[in-house]
Amino acid sequence: MKKNELDFLFNPESIAVIGATDKKEKVGYAIFKNIISGGYRGKIFPVNKRLDTLEGYRVYHSVLEIPEKVDLAVISIPIQYIPELFDQLGKKGVKTAVVISAGGKETGEKGAKIEQQIKEKARKYGIRFLGPNCLGFANTTINLNANFGLDKPLKGKTAFISQSGALFTAIMDWALEEKIGFSYAVSIGNMADIDFGDLIDYLGEKEEVNTILIYMESISDPEKFAQASRKVSLKKPVIVAKAGRSEAGQKAAMSHTGAVAGNDALYSVFFKRTGAVRTENVLQLFDITDGVSKQPVPEGDRFAVVTNAGGPGVMTADQFEKWKKKPAELSKETINELDQFLPPVWSHTNPVDIIGDAPPERYAKALEVLFNAPEIDGIICIITPQFMTHPYQTAVQIYQTSKNRKKPLYTVLIGGEKLKKAKAFLEEHNIPVFDTPEEAVDAIFLAYRYTYLKKLLQKDKIKTEKHAGYSSVKKLIDKFLEKGKTVLTHYETKQILKQYDIPVNETLLAYTEEEAVRYAEQLGYPVVMKICSEHIIHKTDAGGVIKGIKDRSQVVETFRRIMENVQRYVKTDIKAGITVEKQVEGDFELIIGSSYDSIFRQYIMFGMGGTMVEFFKDVSFDFPPLSRVYAEEMLKSTRIYRLLKNGFRNKKPVETDKIIDILINVSKLVVDFPQIRELDINPLLVKEKQVFAVDGRIRLADTSRKNRIL
Repeated sequence: MKKNELDFLFNPESIAVIGATDKKEKVGYAIFKNIISGGYRGKIFPVNKRLDTLEGYRVYHSVLEIPEKVDLAVISIPIQYIPELFDQLGKKGVKTAVVISAGGKETGEKGAKIEQQIKEKARKYGIRFLGPNCLGFANTTINLNANFGLDKPLKGKTAFISQSGALFTAIMDWALEEKIGFSYAVSIGNMADIDFGDLIDYLGEKEEVNTILIYMESISDPEKFAQASRKVSLKKPVIVAKAGRSEAGQKAAMSHTGAVAGNDALYSVFFKRTGAVRTENVLQLFDITDGVSKQPVPEGDRFAVVTNAGGPGVMTADQFEKWKKKPAELSKETINELDQFLPPVWSHTNPVDIIGDAPPERYAKALEVLFNAPEIDGIICIITPQFMTHPYQTAVQIYQTSKNRKKPLYTVLIGGEKLKKAKAFLEEHNIPVFDTPEEAVDAIFLAYRYTYLKKLLQKDKIKTEKHAGYSSVKKLIDKFLEKGKTVLTHYETKQILKQYDIPVNETLLAYTEEEAVRYAEQLGYPVVMKICSEHIIHKTDAGGVIKGIKDRSQVVETFRRIMENVQRYVKTDIKAGITVEKQVEGDFELIIGSSYDSIFRQYIMFGMGGTMVEFFKDVSFDFPPLSRVYAEEMLKSTRIYRLLKNGFRNKKPVETDKIIDILINVSKLVVDFPQIRELDINPLLVKEKQVFAVDGRIRLADTSRKNRIL
């Protein structure tokens, strides 16, 4: 089997520690000491110009003096000397490096230049490297602890990647206390070379890795991340805690789509589309680590709660609401089985309150029934230290009952001193313990989310052939760009939309009152009249939209009034026409749009439309190309979906398949034409089986560069 280039990093046969020192307060000493004391069996070569020996090892004054081959160089010298060092590494044939040294792009322009020089030298010599500005890594499968700041991690089947050094040490320290083991732990630093995508791809192929955890602050190559995560997530969970949910400011955008989309919203849907589970915070990353590293991943989201106290049971059920779920409904058969041994006053519903005097055996019997119940996919078991409670004996019974089950069991121990022994026992026997019901509920639903996202990925069948309307739209876009026209009016936008099977209401463009009258009578009354100018983005604000025009005289009057309104609004002369459109009615106003992000490139938006889009922000996002399954997810992710699906009062349900078709066609349009930087269809009027794009706008850019990450 061909050796992966990152095997030289994570499974080296020999390591040069450049900057190893006898000064115990220095990073170089800590790294060297961790490597030699961790049990690593490969060859170790310390490098330092002023030393001859260190901890019983011969010290080399240069990497070039080392007589044997070197797979990995771990570097902790001042960063300004590293570009020259890479020349030596290249000459020596070193395959990989870890650049611990700080002082790169995180310090400003000077550091960024040095970091760029290191990248160029690495590329020249074919050296793959972690960092700079990282803490190193650990590979417990070969007892290699090539980092500073970490005690030796426990062995396990979880891989952890952190962009933050502080979080890296904090999580690893916490994991020791919680008895959570790792196969790999990697501090990734500035990602000048090796990034998240590389590590997901590499670790995803390792049998000793069951789960990949990531703490992320930013992403440098979303396309590489997407390719790796979409492949690996089909086999094992990729779980991400992404910092920076708040928006310090939103860049001004012409379109509603650009104004509503926040950077964090795009990160969330990016993770969803790539099969990665996003946690809300670092605490949840801890909790889901505890869950998935110790218990099976739930196959469904029907969960039971067992408790010896009513209050915590209610708290647990309340937290289910956050996930828009309720505790699973117990079947008659399950209730009958529980009735055989539970006191008559038990809750007879889920949460299953087995009463405060519950002995260990009652817990065991209740869990046995629920594990065997086909309507249950996982269990949360709560213990409170009441007078009759025997926590440790109960913990033993819980463990015995849950052994070798295919369904997960999460426990909540609410209390302190009386529960310490029980908590320690459960943790030692791979049963996760949480301090509150809320933590347990979040952890088990996050674990299920992996199952849900994996099923979406499995159904994600994308057709990438060009739409039948491609040639017609290409002629239009080429013509606009040749004229230097980048902002299209709603009339020009509709010409493009209808070529891609996006239904539009009949629309004709008039420049005189006479033309307007002729077009109105051609279309049939009532009609809508709108100002048509690339200089006016929000036509309603300018008094440029008037509906319900019923005869010839109203057409003439409306034409004049719109022109006067617009003149007052823009306070300058502009060339403008007025569209005359067949008036169509809709029960719901929707918006479908697309815009461009500097990180994620083109994205698509769906949601509640009209003039209040930016106020309600009932929208969802995804990335092209869209398959049917993800287009449907976009609809389901909005509040208005329930109204569309079920109707409301005198508004009947809508045929949502037609909306999905439009989303897919918009996706095809922006994939086929990277020149489309922004697109708004607002409103998209829907009523039962009728759907019409009655207004829209497109902004073009004269570019053919790739505009998608998937």
